[in-house]
Amino acid sequence: MPTNPFFYFIIAGLLFFVISGVFFFIQKDKIIEKYRQPDAVILKKIYGTITTVHKGTLHYNKRFQWCSFDILLNENSIFLFPRSFYIVPRGCINLKFRSNAKNTKNPTFLIRFHLNGDSVELIYYPDHLLNGERTISLNGLNKEQILLFQKALDQQT
Repeated sequence: MPTNPFFYFIIAGLLFFVISGVFFFIQKDKIIEKYRQPDAVILKKIYGTITTVHKGTLHYNKRFQWCSFDILLNENSIFLFPRSFYIVPRGCINLKFRSNAKNTKNPTFLIRFHLNGDSVELIYYPDHLLNGERTISLNGLNKEQILLFQKALDQQT
């Protein structure tokens, strides 16, 4: 039996990733089951980035993260389930883009969006950042997926 503390640290890290992965997988399924609307669309394995910009009075901080997303697109909100490094799950991001909050969970209001030929940019201000802005870029989308986002987001009220 190894007595090196580094060995135990590696084992603990691997256990943490496995347990957190199972937890977020179960949480994602519960959220989809509870908040899914009848005409909702689920998109899986959409690749993209999350860029967070924090502008303070004395500093400017920019954080960039590659992710894979599973997306629940409702008529009034988007649930994004990001996976950092494409495998490590993170918490759910709920962006609301209409005034009604039906079937949402702690939503953040989507400030603006940009639809490009094969990508969508979603821009919002997270509650925990006073002077911060977060941009989620969804890349490599096909025309059908772009039309789904366009249909949902262009009808914004």
